[in-house]
Amino acid sequence: MKRQFPQWRPLGRVVALALILAAIPLPCLAGEPDKAAPPPGLKASIARAAATGSTALEQAKPTAPDRAKLGSTSFFKSPAGIATLVVVALGTGFAIYTAKHDRIHSVIRATQ
Repeated sequence: MKRQFPQWRPLGRVVALALILAAIPLPCLAGEPDKAAPPPGLKASIARAAATGSTALEQAKPTAPDRAKLGSTSFFKSPAGIATLVVVALGTGFAIYTAKHDRIHSVIRATQ
């Protein structure tokens, strides 16, 4: 027996139309934006770098932040660092304990 559900047909058509419209890009959004001026060529960049000299390079180098200004200490001395070390130590200890006290005694493991 074939059942037809005519109330679903218009909804299906609307959904299909919405999917088709979503898949087609809008021409106004597909246009290219205004292009900026192209960057100067290699020779112009070399000439500009030679003209500024090494003083600009020395000024551009980032300086390392002063640790005293930051007021931070080592991560492992902080409470979060200590908690991390404790969790790692407990996990390692538990892994070693369970490996030594395994209830499964395999013949293959015994011969290795």
